[in-house]
Amino acid sequence: MTVQWGTANGSYGTKHAVSALLGAKKGEVASAAVADFQRDGTLDMVVNLVKPSGGDDPSTARVAEYRPGPLKRANLASAKSRHSDIGDHGEVQQLRIANYGGDAYPDLAILNNAGDGQLDRDVRLTKPGSGPGNYNYELQRKYGEFGTTPEPPAMPSDGWKHFYKPCS
Repeated sequence: MTVQWGTANGSYGTKHAVSALLGAKKGEVASAAVADFQRDGTLDMVVNLVKPSGGDDPSTARVAEYRPGPLKRANLASAKSRHSDIGDHGEVQQLRIANYGGDAYPDLAILNNAGDGQLDRDVRLTKPGSGPGNYNYELQRKYGEFGTTPEPPAMPSDGWKHFYKPCS
């Protein structure tokens, strides 16, 4: 994933790798999802940095945060960053925008290596004014999915279409 900041003349500047802006260390994988989670007109970001375990037991994320915008151009930091539990329940492999709640707020889908060859699609529904919520067993049962490495759970591919029609 790359970021291009807008310029004063309405064009876009140089592409910057999100992994570099986040300060990913050698061997770490950066995952990010961008949406206006709070519906305040400013894009927010969910980020995860993890060094894949390479085995059956998943690694815990070094960084797993929800970062409400505006974001600093130098390192994608936010004055109101908060820990997200997405890196606590497995090894994040993908983050995607989804529409699970059927409301006006973007939700988050996480493809997680849960260990022992199991891959989970975890969900975090957005709560008005607070961004993506924490793990919720009932919501996981309703919207989540479980699979294996050879047959991973389906991940949403059209989350942006629902919330950002001009971009789709």
